[in-house]
Amino acid sequence: MAAAGLRRRLHQSLTVRLALAYGLATVAILVGVGTYLTRGLAAQLEERDEGDLIGEVLVVRHLLREVGSVDEVRQDSHRFSDLALGHEGLILMVRTRQGETLINCNPRHEQVPPLRVLPAEATPEREDLQVWHPRNGVASSGIAALGRIGDSDEAVEIVVARDAGYRAVLMGAYQRRMLWATLCGAGVAAGLGWLLACRGLRPLRRMAKEASAVTTSRLATRLDTGRAPAELRDLADAFNGMLARLQDSFSRLSEFSADLAHDFRTPISNLIGQTQVTLAQPRAQQEYEMLLESNLEEYERLARMIENMLFLARADHAQVALDLRPLDARAEMEKVVDYFEAVAAERDLALELAGSGTVRADQTLLRRAVTNLVENALRHSPAGSRVGIEVASADQATRIRVTNGGAGISPQTLPHVFGRFYRGDPARSNSAGSTGLGLAIVDSIMRLHGGTVTASSSAGETVLELMFPYGAGAQAPRGGA
Repeated sequence: MAAAGLRRRLHQSLTVRLALAYGLATVAILVGVGTYLTRGLAAQLEERDEGDLIGEVLVVRHLLREVGSVDEVRQDSHRFSDLALGHEGLILMVRTRQGETLINCNPRHEQVPPLRVLPAEATPEREDLQVWHPRNGVASSGIAALGRIGDSDEAVEIVVARDAGYRAVLMGAYQRRMLWATLCGAGVAAGLGWLLACRGLRPLRRMAKEASAVTTSRLATRLDTGRAPAELRDLADAFNGMLARLQDSFSRLSEFSADLAHDFRTPISNLIGQTQVTLAQPRAQQEYEMLLESNLEEYERLARMIENMLFLARADHAQVALDLRPLDARAEMEKVVDYFEAVAAERDLALELAGSGTVRADQTLLRRAVTNLVENALRHSPAGSRVGIEVASADQATRIRVTNGGAGISPQTLPHVFGRFYRGDPARSNSAGSTGLGLAIVDSIMRLHGGTVTASSSAGETVLELMFPYGAGAQAPRGGA
């Protein structure tokens, strides 16, 4: 249960993770430093012991040179025994070549095995040290060498060894202290890590508090990036950008809902009013037929609005399947011109087509986009004017431009022409002929294709332009306007 609770805290709390990371990092550092120091201390102690053994041999040789006979060594043994004082575990033995013991300083009565004896003329080196094992089993060092008595040729055997067990005890105590120091250091580091993490994450908690205050009625609220650390500034900027997009989407959704209610209310009110008036008293069959025809027009308008809204909803969620392939743009435009030719003639308008090229697009959606533009142009063009369709290539894209005459679009209105249910006429006097979704559908179609639609207007002329990128598999258009 405790382990499960710790894992849950690790997953949930960044502060706990940082504190634990500080503790583990401290443990790793202290273990590494402790291992290095322990090995260094062990090597220094061993080196010191080896130097002491060689030094003891040299000192004993010097003392032997100051005596005249073996008897003096035997009688003045304390001079040699004092050499072992202050050297824990040191063993010093001096004996004749016949095996008679003259000096025996071996407090623990360790059994030193026979060692290879260096000649009296040889200077002892570290390479001459030999390994032996006392009763505690710790590998120890020893050395044996001959030393001359006075100026005579008589020599005695000097054996100096040292039990390394004391070093094992000393290193064990040192390692235990290092262990406790490591554990205490890790605990202190974890505590400091906790405090530092709490302090360091304070700006993040402040950002969370500011973000929690954002509601649908306070979408204009933004996080304060001025007080945010550099590491959190990008996060705050991204969150503010998201809030801006949400605010814009929510505003457009609110406007869309209001316009939707208004546009649905108009045909429904017409249906209800006409029906109530007709049913208020008996009517002739011809009047009933006229009512049904009028109602049918309103039903058809409602059906178009619903169909367009469903298309926009699917386009917003990328649920419209595209069948992209290279198409002859001029041939597609000719079909659109043929479709509107009668309508244009009825309104005393001229439809003109120019240019040629290849466009990579979905055929159905391409026709729908251009049809909406042409329909919009015909609706706003004065009698006797022309509506032009031009196909050309520009900047690695295929351009389809629809131009019409008329009063044009005001600069204030121009940025909103692709909005849903937007009409330049504030009184919506032309509502019966339009759902207000045509240009919004064009904008969605172009976004599905990765292209753009733009509008420009000057005195007497309005231009709506579609830009289709070539894309993979598309060919550059040939020809132009």
